[in-house]
Amino acid sequence: MENDSIQVQVLGCGDAFASGGQYHTCFYVKHTGYRFLIDCGASTLNAMKKFGVSTSDIDGIIITHFHGDHFGGIPFLLLDSSKIKQRTKTLSIGGPTGVKAKVNALMDLLYPGIGLADLGFAIDFVEFKANQSIAMGDLEIDAFEVIHSPEAQPHAVRITFQNKVIAFSGDTSWTDVLYQVADRADLFICECNFFYPSGPSHLDYQTLSSHKSGLNCKKLLISHLGEEMLKNKRILDMDCAEDGKIYYIN
Repeated sequence: MENDSIQVQVLGCGDAFASGGQYHTCFYVKHTGYRFLIDCGASTLNAMKKFGVSTSDIDGIIITHFHGDHFGGIPFLLLDSSKIKQRTKTLSIGGPTGVKAKVNALMDLLYPGIGLADLGFAIDFVEFKANQSIAMGDLEIDAFEVIHSPEAQPHAVRITFQNKVIAFSGDTSWTDVLYQVADRADLFICECNFFYPSGPSHLDYQTLSSHKSGLNCKKLLISHLGEEMLKNKRILDMDCAEDGKIYYIN
């Protein structure tokens, strides 16, 4: 890897059901001086251990929405950081409105009696809203409302980092806002749960294919593949995320 390259490693690209034995959604982005996760699904710590990523390396976490396969791994990551790594440096966690309350509630549910104040390091929570640009550490994050379970506050994100743009759809069915999310991105990670149209909450390959020519990004990577997609993987003409695979942005 060249010194000025950004490394994006797929720690998990599975759906809520871990189809194909894949880990839940998590992408690890690193460059000299700053490292962060995009989503932190329930099995993220398992994936980090498997692929040799230390929780102490993580400076920030961006959460796209409040479903367990996208943010359910945070308590395990926090406890490993505290009890195993004896972390002292501040961790930033960015997410939709109420992200601090959601993480607090999840910690209380999974590990009653262990609060965020007991971890031994500070957490800087940063909230984002649709059509708003915020800063988190070395990152600039632009958030977009997408179409998924409304209660989970679903968002797509564009992350500007080292003058490059990594975009992620989060979970969503098709919406024209994805043209804006993907526009001139160096890497656009897009969910594609189904092969055929299957309802209002997730994208499918047929629909995404019909819009692909309008996605003005340098690289498209599809993720969150369900069993139907995995069965048809050999005929897909889009690059599919795989657990553990590394991509470089130069």
